Amino acid sequence: MAEPEQTLTFLSYVREQVSGLVTGRAGGRGQGRTTITLTATAADQSVEEATRELRFLVAGPADVTGLRPGAVIRRYPAPGASDHESDRCPYVELAEPSLPWRYTHARTPGPGSAAIHPWLVLVVGFERTELVLDGDSVTIQPGAQTGTQAIGNPDAPYRYAHVQIDAAGRRTARVLSGRPLLPGTDYVAVLVPAYDESGERSWNGTAPVRLPVYDSWRFSTATPAGSFEDLAARLRPGAAAETIGRAPLRYPRLPHAPELAVLGALVAASPAGPPTDGPLPQAVAQDLRGLRTPRRDEEGRPVVAMPRYGEAWSPAVQQATWARDLGRDPRRRGVAGLGLEIGIRYQEQLVSDVIDHLGALQEARQRIRHLVLGVEAARSLWRRRIPSQQQRRLWLLGPALARVRTGSGTVADVATADDRTLASGTFSSAARRILRPGPPRSAPHAPPAILQAANRPPAPPPSGTDGVPLDVVDPAEFDRARRRVLQIGRVDPERLRAAAADVAGRLDARVAESGREMVAALHGASGLGRSVPWGQALPMLASADAELVAGRRDPAAAAATLTASLTRLRERFDDNADDADLAELVAQFSASGADDPTAQSVDLAGLAAGVTAAFDPTVAIPPAAARVLETIDGIDPARPLAPPEPCVGLRRAVWDDVRQAFHDWLLPGVGQLPVDSVVALETNPVFTDAFLTGLNTQLLAELRWRNLPVATGCTPIRRFWDRADTASGARVDDIVGIASWDPASRLGDASHLAPGASSRDLVITIRGELFRRYPTTLVYLQSALHGGSPDFDKDPDRHAAKILPGFQGQLTDDVTFFGFPGFASSRVSSHWLVFEEPPAGYRFANDPTTPTTPTAGHAWAAARLVKAVRVLIRGDSVIAGGS
Repeated sequence: MAEPEQTLTFLSYVREQVSGLVTGRAGGRGQGRTTITLTATAADQSVEEATRELRFLVAGPADVTGLRPGAVIRRYPAPGASDHESDRCPYVELAEPSLPWRYTHARTPGPGSAAIHPWLVLVVGFERTELVLDGDSVTIQPGAQTGTQAIGNPDAPYRYAHVQIDAAGRRTARVLSGRPLLPGTDYVAVLVPAYDESGERSWNGTAPVRLPVYDSWRFSTATPAGSFEDLAARLRPGAAAETIGRAPLRYPRLPHAPELAVLGALVAASPAGPPTDGPLPQAVAQDLRGLRTPRRDEEGRPVVAMPRYGEAWSPAVQQATWARDLGRDPRRRGVAGLGLEIGIRYQEQLVSDVIDHLGALQEARQRIRHLVLGVEAARSLWRRRIPSQQQRRLWLLGPALARVRTGSGTVADVATADDRTLASGTFSSAARRILRPGPPRSAPHAPPAILQAANRPPAPPPSGTDGVPLDVVDPAEFDRARRRVLQIGRVDPERLRAAAADVAGRLDARVAESGREMVAALHGASGLGRSVPWGQALPMLASADAELVAGRRDPAAAAATLTASLTRLRERFDDNADDADLAELVAQFSASGADDPTAQSVDLAGLAAGVTAAFDPTVAIPPAAARVLETIDGIDPARPLAPPEPCVGLRRAVWDDVRQAFHDWLLPGVGQLPVDSVVALETNPVFTDAFLTGLNTQLLAELRWRNLPVATGCTPIRRFWDRADTASGARVDDIVGIASWDPASRLGDASHLAPGASSRDLVITIRGELFRRYPTTLVYLQSALHGGSPDFDKDPDRHAAKILPGFQGQLTDDVTFFGFPGFASSRVSSHWLVFEEPPAGYRFANDPTTPTTPTAGHAWAAARLVKAVRVLIRGDSVIAGGS
């Protein structure tokens, strides 16, 4: 299935406009000769026009000493490639589209013609026998097979150069070689001029010629011959043989026991369900049980015996169902023994991985030791030296409050803020030095007395009652009102008038008449647009009412005084007066007598209690210790101050270790797979559980032998296949910790799976040359459903989701597998298996049978452009019993 057509346009050449003026060739240098006619006319038309014919030369190949760095932007195949397709043309891509034809001395042909030869050619040949490189030059031997590259006649149309224009308008110039290539052969490619200094062709094939080299590289073609499409076409779906995935097992202790079979890590997929290895003969089970020996003999000496799988985590595990399977079934013991053997063979690598993953364990353990020592020392000092009185503790710990942070800043900043009575330097070390008991610089004071004195509100500021009759307004009362208003900011005059009316309405009846008279007068003045001294009026109203209620004046005297004050206020009215500031001061005067909001006292008892809790080292986990423990991972919550013994989880996928040591155990009978075949298999979770149990048993024993810290119940290796979540790319373990396996479960049980892992995954296995030659081939599954049922007569929907593999690898040099986590093998029957050719840029077919008749470059490129392909295989054809 080919890719959709690409929007590409090919041109046979691109040249500057000056090349169209070339009329011939100048002798000796191969330069183009050009003649133009110029007519000059004076600006003031004082003289007649003058016409002259000018002749000049256009640079040719002899004027070129080399290409600038960056002129060649791509070489195909890549330098050093060892698997180039022998039926694809080598080429170079140039940054400047006109460069291949810039120094050709011939005149640019007319529209529609392709008869122009590039001055650059790409020659590919055998090194030493055809092309001899020597620094920046090359000697082309007479026997070089260059005839098919159309180098003979520079005036003939040349098909091995073109300019490509893509859909975005980008132009790319290419110079190709049409030399037929042999498979499994080394080649050298050189970019050389097609013309010599005299403008003649560089060589005619009858004698050696030495030419400058503008670019060169080496590559090799692959063996065998063929392209991706050729190798993919050889593949044939084939069902796995019954013996695939099964290894025969004899039990020699019982000569008459039937031959057993052990399933490998991969087994054949079948519509009938996963394969089984059958029941274990009772005689074999009894004989194996008799081989188990006690851990110690009658005299208490240890006995060397068969491994007891499961005891590495807990002696009680021996009674679990899965552990009994491992101990009493030789097939399971054999697989666990493979894991144990891998642990022995790779013990140095595994231990090294553990040490690397422990990372800063020693530093963490040292940090905890220092932490424990510091906590114990702090607890001792606390018990012996901390004062019992809370405020003394606050005074003692005060200098440290600047380092204790809260959501609003440090404790010192919050306790000594601008709206607090405590000064900003109360808890500073400088204040401690000044106020400590000692010589005459300060009288000795107890810390509680110092803090209480510092916590008192400051004295009120000097009275600012200019213009207010002091004989009727209490200055202290007025100052408190003024400070409150200063605290809340400016006030709307309308709200102020409402407050004045409210004050007047609540006056004692004995002075209400005078008060209403005052308010009415002030309202009248305000209505006339005059500045109204509300600031003086309201204090007088409230003061007169307060003194009357307190019994300090009789009603007649209060009313008389208020009336006299009003008279004086009216006398002080001034059209230019601005009483807005004083109005703000008395906006809330009706709430007289409240505490000063600008300096709130600090709750010293509460502050002392909070500070004590922040520093107290006698609690189970002191705050300072908690901050240190937050920097260390793997802490046991039940014993946070104990030296950490982490459970190191190695990220090692051990299937590759098995492949290197016992590749037949990954897929027993792998050699029986037909060449160029595609087969559906599935993973075997029983093998995975047994193998990882044996491997972890050996690794834990080795770590404890080397005195490396490891948590009790740890399972260091939990990954057999190198699975990845196809959505996030995160690696996924195969199993959870063995210590957490359900005692009633059997090997391969779904409860043993790690989060994100699946039990039996589809694995597509391919034997052939395709993936050896094209290891980056994209493999995926795509639904074949149409109308709810599979229809393989139709191509898959191009927009349908692609199911990508989550793990892959090679079993042998020519056997590659792709695993699809969470995809049951039974579902493959309704899907296409797709092999998509890896992107390799633009390629052009190089068929040895291509005729040598010159062809325009643009037509040749369009005809020989190679399109990427997809190979589709029916999913129901790769599974046993399928179509």
